[in-house]
Amino acid sequence: MTSIELQDNKWLLKGNITFKEILPILDQVNQYDWKESIILDLSFVKEIDTTIISFILEQKRQAKKFGKQFNLENSPESLKSLASLYGIENLI
Repeated sequence: MTSIELQDNKWLLKGNITFKEILPILDQVNQYDWKESIILDLSFVKEIDTTIISFILEQKRQAKKFGKQFNLENSPESLKSLASLYGIENLI
């Protein structure tokens, strides 16, 4: 099951993150007030597609708009490969 836990300044993403699963996650994070910077922990992410790239880039834009940071930790190799494929590894 796909889920995201919002705990203070850390978001823990779990499960598959593909086009099919992203909408409930977006519903949750779109309500975040950006009072502090965020670390997105990808330790428990399983299957991904390019949807996760869009999600990460949008959250980085939101954070920047509010003068905050949006950083990743425990990125899976599949995400690194996708970022490299699209030439955006420096943004991820």
